[in-house]
Amino acid sequence: MAFRQLTRALTESDFTPLAEHQAQTPATFFGGKPVLHEHFSGLTLTLPTDKLSVDSAIAAFEASKADDEAFITDVEVWVNSENLTLFQPSTSNGVSIPFPSIALHATMKWKPDTQAIEALYMNLSLNDVEAVNDEDDFQMLELTLLPPKYDETPETDCIKEIFDAMNKCADLHPDPNGSDMEEEPDLTAPGATGWITAENMDQFVDEDGNFTAPVFGEELGPGAGTVRHREGDGEEEDVNGVNGDGHETKYHRTD
Repeated sequence: MAFRQLTRALTESDFTPLAEHQAQTPATFFGGKPVLHEHFSGLTLTLPTDKLSVDSAIAAFEASKADDEAFITDVEVWVNSENLTLFQPSTSNGVSIPFPSIALHATMKWKPDTQAIEALYMNLSLNDVEAVNDEDDFQMLELTLLPPKYDETPETDCIKEIFDAMNKCADLHPDPNGSDMEEEPDLTAPGATGWITAENMDQFVDEDGNFTAPVFGEELGPGAGTVRHREGDGEEEDVNGVNGDGHETKYHRTD
C-alpha cells in the first residue's frame, strides 16, 4: 500500500462527482470510478530538502530550494474516495497516496514567526504498512500543503475544504488492526449477567443473612429484595401498594 507514481494528468472524467454519487444509488459498488470530493490547483508542497529523494514519486517533482526547505509549486490536489493525489502539470508527474499511509493530517499555521498562513500538515508513512512488522523500520515523511498565492495574498479557504474532505475519505478506509468495539464482559463471572444465583448469593447478603446492595456499582431495579406473601396467609401486607393505596384497583388471586 505504498505510494504510486502517476505520469498522466488527471481529469474530472476520471471520477464520479460527489453530488452525482449522493443523488443516486450506483448500479454496483465494485469497479466504479472513485468519488471526487475536492479538487484544487495552484498549491505548493514544502518538505525538508534532504527528504526529496526518499521516494521516487516525490523525487520526480520539480522543486526549488531555500535553506533546508524544498518547495514544489503549481500542485493540483485531488481528494477522492480511494486516495489523495498530488500532481504537478509542469512535470507531468504525480503521486497517489492511499489514506492508510496518512498517519496524521491537520491544519496548522505555517511560519508563525513571520506571516501566519493557514496550511495543511501531513505525516506520511513511506512503507507498506502490511509488510512492516518492526516499528523501527517505519519511514515517515512530513509534507506541508500551502494555499495558492501563499507568498502574496494567500487563498486559504481551500485548506479547510481539503482537510474536511480528507477526514471523510479517511473514514472510508479504517485501520484493519484497530477496533472501536469494547471488550466483551466475561459473562461466566458470578453476577456478571445481573442475576442473583446460588454462585453469587454471598455478594448480596450480610453475615446475618440480610439483603444488602450489590457490589457491581449499580443498584437493583424497583422491587428488588421485596418479599411478597400470598394473600390470606395471615400476615398483614402494607408494602408496594398491597393492602395500601390503590389496593382496590388490583386483581385478587382466585383459586
